[in-house]
Amino acid sequence: ETGRAQYGMAPVENSLAGSIHTVWDLLSVHTPSIAGEIYFYVRHCLIGHPGVRLADIRYVYSHPQALAQCAAFLLNLEDLDPENILEEYDTAGAVALIKENNKKERAAIASSEAARLHEMEVLAADIQTHERNYTRFLVLGPQLPDAVSTKTTLVCTLDHTGASLPDLIAAFASRQIPLYKIESRKLEDDPWAYRFYVECRGDAQDASVAQALQEIQLIVRDFNLVGSYPAAPLLP
Repeated sequence: ETGRAQYGMAPVENSLAGSIHTVWDLLSVHTPSIAGEIYFYVRHCLIGHPGVRLADIRYVYSHPQALAQCAAFLLNLEDLDPENILEEYDTAGAVALIKENNKKERAAIASSEAARLHEMEVLAADIQTHERNYTRFLVLGPQLPDAVSTKTTLVCTLDHTGASLPDLIAAFASRQIPLYKIESRKLEDDPWAYRFYVECRGDAQDASVAQALQEIQLIVRDFNLVGSYPAAPLLP
């Protein structure tokens, strides 16, 4: 928004751990320009101090998504108490934290690049639960002049336990607009209200999509059109 960066990356969904709600919450408030999306193959490592053995680790730090994506590996560490699996703001920051604390029994989950950057050691590589571990990122920034938008994303809020959800779906179905994603999330500070993430095929400027969006605005409480952008190829 300030123009200090030409492009940014916002992770919105992981193939193992699901939607990244904090980012969707931001998308419901801000309306950044979206240039497109990519699927990024995530390879997690357990990173510790040089010379430390895996059996020495008693605490593991990382972003909640990374911890969730490596849950099976962590559960198989016999000497690791589940209460000592601790959340940090981001993965690389967790590596910086354990280096700064300089306690050999502490490790972090991050990329091998983070280990190299902070001069730490990879204790175990490719520890994600499933090899098909992908995170979908929205690329924030201006679209290329010849870009063709093939996907539209919106965030909206429904009252009354989502009773109007059939009407929301019908706005797309009646016009034969395919839905890529529709997901509900209970709002913690708003009784009986649900936030929905909706993604459909097409550009918001297309006649049928524009009509569907106009109809939806009449049945939801809050409506935020995140944007239309070129969709990444679907993974095999």
